[in-house]
Amino acid sequence: MTSRSFSLRALLGWPVMLKGIRLGDPSDAVLDTESLRVVGLEVLCADGARRFLPLAAARIREDRVAVGSALILLEDGDREFYRPRSRTFRALIGAPVEREGRPLGQLVDLLVTPDGTVEAVAARVNGSGALLHESAGVTISAAPKASAA
Repeated sequence: MTSRSFSLRALLGWPVMLKGIRLGDPSDAVLDTESLRVVGLEVLCADGARRFLPLAAARIREDRVAVGSALILLEDGDREFYRPRSRTFRALIGAPVEREGRPLGQLVDLLVTPDGTVEAVAARVNGSGALLHESAGVTISAAPKASAA
């Protein structure tokens, strides 16, 4: 795991900023179904609209998500390209995590690099503290069985 990786849960608490101006707050992360890579963020903007921010257009800082232009926040219809082959992070919280058919627990968090690569998966077993597992070979079911919040 790299020193530049971050908790996806923590990132959802950081503002989306443009040159010191708060544009909005991430409400969820969108992950590619096959690669389990973060492709973007759903952002609740200051005007009340929900928009999509492609991760490739953002710069992840220690306490914020920086963008170079407000125009990269896509309107609802513009993000249809991502929907058929993606799922949201919040929808996966509590989902079963496995490696080669062996249960590791229920999803709590993902450790992600700035380019969206998932390096590790945090999973909780039977209400205990979460354990961090390298992401290689890990699968996460689409439907959560119980909440791990």
